[in-house]
Amino acid sequence: MRQAIVILVHVLISAVFAGIAGLGAHKVLISSLSMARAEMLQSYIRVRADREQTLFDEARTLTEAAEDAFLRRHALIADIDVTEEFDALFPPFGDGTRRSHPDLFDGRALAGSDYVFGIGAFMADGEAMTAEEERRYMAGFHVVRNFGEAHLGEFSSLYYFTPDRRVVIFAPDREDRLAFYRYEAPADFNLQADEDPALFSEETNPDSAMQCTRLSRFVYSDGGERSATACRKPIRVNGELMGGFGTSIDMTEHLASSLEAPPAGGVNLVFDRDGHVIARGQSIQQANAIGIDPAEIMALLQDDPRPRGVVGTPSSEFLVAFSRIAGPEWYFVSVSHLAGIEATATRWGWRLFGLIFVLSLLVTGIRGLLRRSHLVRDFLDGR
Repeated sequence: MRQAIVILVHVLISAVFAGIAGLGAHKVLISSLSMARAEMLQSYIRVRADREQTLFDEARTLTEAAEDAFLRRHALIADIDVTEEFDALFPPFGDGTRRSHPDLFDGRALAGSDYVFGIGAFMADGEAMTAEEERRYMAGFHVVRNFGEAHLGEFSSLYYFTPDRRVVIFAPDREDRLAFYRYEAPADFNLQADEDPALFSEETNPDSAMQCTRLSRFVYSDGGERSATACRKPIRVNGELMGGFGTSIDMTEHLASSLEAPPAGGVNLVFDRDGHVIARGQSIQQANAIGIDPAEIMALLQDDPRPRGVVGTPSSEFLVAFSRIAGPEWYFVSVSHLAGIEATATRWGWRLFGLIFVLSLLVTGIRGLLRRSHLVRDFLDGR
């Protein structure tokens, strides 16, 4: 009876010792593997987010360069009467508006062996434009045709516009050939977007910085899933608004590519400034399948002042790597599930528990056998 109690005590001691070691190993592994995953996500989000940011940085560079070119050209014609040239390029349409001459899209030669193509324009109340307004649109016209053509491989459009429902656009690859602006739009068509007041106001945009609109369809599309954002920069001279330059960016393929190659066991998402998931398709299904709550993720991001980082969800189920994309004020997010880490740590914790438990029992058994040996017992007793 006594021997059984002793054996039971040794088994319990071995189990407790092995359990403590296994639990400690589990916690150490969870911490180490989570830190390694966080470092991996930090590197991953830096590379991927920089790629996403580059597109909007290039748009900012384009609109800033267009602004500089506009101011130079406007200064050159500040005292010149451009009405004759303006009338030839943007004749009255007969409904109070001016539209671009058909040849400006199809292609025509200009003075000095120059050439223009891909241009469409809509100018509300065009027949009432002042000489200064005509000069501004002549300067804007030359900027969009030159800069637009030079950057055609990077951006599909460039336009100069003013808040009074007037615009001149370079977009030669548009499927509709800019027909809406050139002759389909009604005279009272409102070009102003909901976000124009925030863009042009000195209170909401005192530095005249480039801003990008919320994701939307192209104005000429009547269906489909093609999405775009417009990045626009206002021009001010001594506080006077002189218009703005913008470019529309088709985001359909770009957003799809953003979802490719997510981290192991995770998913990539893109949120807009309002916290809506704007990445679509299989990635959203994946997110739902592994239990990702976009509202919970967005709440974490809105409370984090960093432009880029990695955070854990309150439930400790996920690591969320994020980077803010300046311009549209979007969030590129990569979510990694920690279930794999938990499973790995648990598996190795149990293995360590079993190993130590067995070794402890073996050591105890060997020790007991040795103590039963007369030779060893005599030696240990000092005989």
